[in-house]
Amino acid sequence: MRRNYLFILTIAAFCLLLSGCKSAYEKYSNNEFTIEYPKSWEKEINMFPVMPFVAFSEYQTAMVSTKDSSDVSIEDFAKLRIKAFEEEQIGFKLISLDVDSKYALIRYSNEDEDDPNYHLETLMKIGRRGNKLYGVTCAYENSDQKDTVEHIINSFQLK
Repeated sequence: MRRNYLFILTIAAFCLLLSGCKSAYEKYSNNEFTIEYPKSWEKEINMFPVMPFVAFSEYQTAMVSTKDSSDVSIEDFAKLRIKAFEEEQIGFKLISLDVDSKYALIRYSNEDEDDPNYHLETLMKIGRRGNKLYGVTCAYENSDQKDTVEHIINSFQLK
């Protein structure tokens, strides 16, 4: 009998502990997508017609952008973005391109030849909803920001 009470008290304490845990992330959702971003960040909705969501802190930004396009696959669009990055960005280096049936994930870095300490890593997740392509982009310079960026990117889901 005493053992059952101890078991019940343990379960009750665990449930109480879980109910007190709050997420460090805020969820934004509209009729097209959902995304999570740190609660301490500010957000702007519909800043521009092609940018329905932007969240930012003093040092980081996460943005969702859109492009009307029914004539290009997600994979082809990702490859076009990579080609544009190679031409436009100094120190661009592709780390990976992963494509599945719903999304493409581009991971790349930028380095500055003049500053060996500078290293910016960017993640871009691309998906399609109807005739519109959606991309969420977020970057980090410090490894302590990596988990936040990956959480934001992974939380992005099209409806």
